[in-house]
Amino acid sequence: MQIIKNCKVLLNRRIEEGVSIGIDNGIIKKIGKDLKGELLIDAKNLLVLPGGIDAHVHFRDPGFTYKEDWISGSKSALAGGITSVIDQPNTYPMVTSPDILLNKIEIAKKKSLVDFGVNAAVTNKNIHLIKDLAGYTTAFGEIFLGEDDEEDVISYDMLNTALKIIKDTHLLPTIHAEDYSCIASNKIAYQIKSSQSHLFARPNSCEEIATAKLVKMAEQVGCRMHICHISTKEAIKIIKTARGITCEVTPHHLLFSADDYNLLKTKIKVNPPIRDKADRNFLWNMVKYGMIDVIASDHAPHSIEEKEGDIYNAKSGIPGVETMIPLLLNLVAKDEISIGRLVELTSYNPAKIWGLRRKGFLKEGYDADLVLYNLKDKKRIVAGDLHTRCGWTPYEGFQAIFPQTTIIRGDIAFKNGEFYVKEGYGNLIKRV
Repeated sequence: MQIIKNCKVLLNRRIEEGVSIGIDNGIIKKIGKDLKGELLIDAKNLLVLPGGIDAHVHFRDPGFTYKEDWISGSKSALAGGITSVIDQPNTYPMVTSPDILLNKIEIAKKKSLVDFGVNAAVTNKNIHLIKDLAGYTTAFGEIFLGEDDEEDVISYDMLNTALKIIKDTHLLPTIHAEDYSCIASNKIAYQIKSSQSHLFARPNSCEEIATAKLVKMAEQVGCRMHICHISTKEAIKIIKTARGITCEVTPHHLLFSADDYNLLKTKIKVNPPIRDKADRNFLWNMVKYGMIDVIASDHAPHSIEEKEGDIYNAKSGIPGVETMIPLLLNLVAKDEISIGRLVELTSYNPAKIWGLRRKGFLKEGYDADLVLYNLKDKKRIVAGDLHTRCGWTPYEGFQAIFPQTTIIRGDIAFKNGEFYVKEGYGNLIKRV
């Protein structure tokens, strides 16, 4: 048995010091004081947390690897304390069939440094394949809403049919909640010469309308549902009155507001858009007091050239898998969020909601996915220090606390800026 000694760990919602963690065959075998075995690391009272799970990443592989691929994306994850990711299906080709899904899984198996899941798409054109996809996919989605005749999206009527089939698979549908008719009716806002025109073109009402329809549909079908990257107070209020509906927020919706468009402009163009301070503050309160289930990065890298130009044509998306937990840990150090709440949002809850076997918990019998942090070791984020292929970040200059060591299944994968595992180390995560 290998031992990590002198740890600070979160046990029963309290920080315990001088704890040892025993690891055998990649599994946490024993947690206690003065354990005997081969020394893996002397943590010297570093904080040891369960590995982060980023349940919403777009690693762009295959099809758009000039922006990111499984190697660069998973290196970013490791360097940010993320040991497991769930990749979204809007790569090229879009993951709409079992053959495409299996090919994407094989690519990830050859390249990824972190453990992973791969999601399948649900569109107007592939509902008949849902049961076949269920044998291999981690979950369904990110599902995008659209008109009946569009290929890469799904209409409300077709989604209702799809949810009935998904319910029988016991897998989770994860949905981007913005109403396409509402967006179309507000498109004229792009004619306004303002850095905030993207916000005006996708107002709060678009998310509210979609969320209300989705929640009602889930209740009628009797299935659970996860709403991605919620950004408005109206949507959260709807979700929290429903049963079986979970939701996530992103760091960018928590850390930016509409005031930041003047400086960052198209760099913070995302869907749904960055909202005003009232929405941001509401999101923070919901995060702190337990009304949000998950924080996920929605890591969506684009080349800097794709992010430049006018607000209408610039691509939507922000890189964030490497900076998510370091940014949040800085807020833990400032007492703006508790360490227990952070671990719930980025480890416990994603593992439970997605049914990830042996992941997300620092407990005996779970995978030894562990991350060691020194909460006094703050540094400013510099794009050139990050590992994403896109080469930029909207968080330039923000303070963060990056991991000293990241361990996956008992192996040191990243330590003091160096990678100790090679591409292909990551495993496909089994579902419970």
